Amino acid sequence: MKSRRAMFFGVLVIGLAAGSQAIAGSIPLPSGNFALTVNGSESSCTSPTSCIQLNIIEAGATVRDSAGNGCGTHTAVVAFSPPVPAAPITAQVTHVFKVTNYDPTTGIGDQLLTEYNGGKCNGAIFIQGSATQQVTGTLHFVVSEGGNRIDNVVTALSFGNNPATNFLLTFTERSQTSQNTQ
Repeated sequence: MKSRRAMFFGVLVIGLAAGSQAIAGSIPLPSGNFALTVNGSESSCTSPTSCIQLNIIEAGATVRDSAGNGCGTHTAVVAFSPPVPAAPITAQVTHVFKVTNYDPTTGIGDQLLTEYNGGKCNGAIFIQGSATQQVTGTLHFVVSEGGNRIDNVVTALSFGNNPATNFLLTFTERSQTSQNTQ
């Protein structure tokens, strides 16, 4: 009787362990159309006492494929702090994402960011044409809400060959679904 009970509990424990693994499952890389918002700041100092801060907000859209490619456009608005007697700068930007590392058990990964002045997207693939590369960086991200949300934090950033040293930027991507049910 003891061996049957031990066997039953052994099978139960194995079943529960396997069941928890099955419940955990896998979080595939999200694909489709995503709205994109960016918020943050960058600072530039020409001396220990002369610094300006750039406050940045961006909004746009990205198309992602299941291979980890993303391409889209956004409008960036940049204001200065301390304020300057001029309007904020606005710019149209084409952005490209390429996933370099992803753990589907946690939904956490890393991706490269490249931003261009010009170029266009064919779905998730960038067509450079005569576009000029402006910014490169790396992002650390997490997928949540069943693949409908991607939160990114910028971990490295460069303007041309000049690495940024003082920045704080976050990206949020939300899956776009049609509201038209006709």
